[in-house]
Amino acid sequence: MPTIDIPEETYQRLTRRATALHTTVEALAVPALEVAARESSPAAAPESLTPEEWQVQFDEWQASVLKRADRYPPGFAADVSREGIYAGCGE
Repeated sequence: MPTIDIPEETYQRLTRRATALHTTVEALAVPALEVAARESSPAAAPESLTPEEWQVQFDEWQASVLKRADRYPPGFAADVSREGIYAGCGE
């Protein structure tokens, strides 16, 4: 399997985040790498889209979310509390 080098500080933050989410660093990193690998150009800024174009992009995003739902461990629940959202921000 190929490997990549990342800064130690980044890896430590990923490790803490993965632990907090009860998952692995790989489970956090692979979806982000998949997105980076497949997107050839950034999406248009929302304010530059017509309502119809925005809806198309939103629907595409929603479909991508549903496609990757099986990547989370069984019983996974996102922590969307204020504390969970800002965990690690003061480090």
